[in-house]
Amino acid sequence: MLRSGHVLRFTFYKIYLTMGEFMAALYDPLIAPLDPMGVRKWREWVVGAARGRVLELGVGTGLNLPHYRVADSVAAIDPDDASLRRAFSRLNGNRARVALYRASAEELPFAAEAFDAVVDTLVFCSIPNPERALREVCRVLRPGGTFRVVEHVRLRNRILAGAQDVITPVWKEIAGGCHLNRDTLAMIERAGFRVRAVRRHIGGLFIGIDAIK
Repeated sequence: MLRSGHVLRFTFYKIYLTMGEFMAALYDPLIAPLDPMGVRKWREWVVGAARGRVLELGVGTGLNLPHYRVADSVAAIDPDDASLRRAFSRLNGNRARVALYRASAEELPFAAEAFDAVVDTLVFCSIPNPERALREVCRVLRPGGTFRVVEHVRLRNRILAGAQDVITPVWKEIAGGCHLNRDTLAMIERAGFRVRAVRRHIGGLFIGIDAIK
């Protein structure tokens, strides 16, 4: 028989699992309106040309998986089990070359210089420790390897950036830790990557970054 403390912990665990499934189910409908604004093309730009051994950070529900065309192999990570289950259902013909891992970007379970390319779309906004995650990316990426990113970022307009600062403390609590005001480009440069190209979309709210180690 379960004691009262065990029952309480078990109840919270069931609630946690239910919330995970709920958020995973909600993600695709929430992100879908961004497709006409260019997100689908950005996914193609980020992952479509990724070659060799590829690491995808924050695979989520697997929206990027159909866009891999020339990668030899893909290791895709995410810390959320519910999202990984949905990603698995999207593998289809990619099952032979795509492996899914439950892992966080701050502690990658891979050897040094294991990948030729690292990609992510809309992930660094919600990583608890993005600087540590970037150090891990640098560790597992081979010299000369590519790092392509699409993120929503802190706006350059002072007034709008100030609004992002005001909204973020509340927003991150209801949106899975998502920060509206992160300067991801500056973080990538500080981590030692050489930025080759930057693409700005929707007035600079979204940026695509092509960098190299």
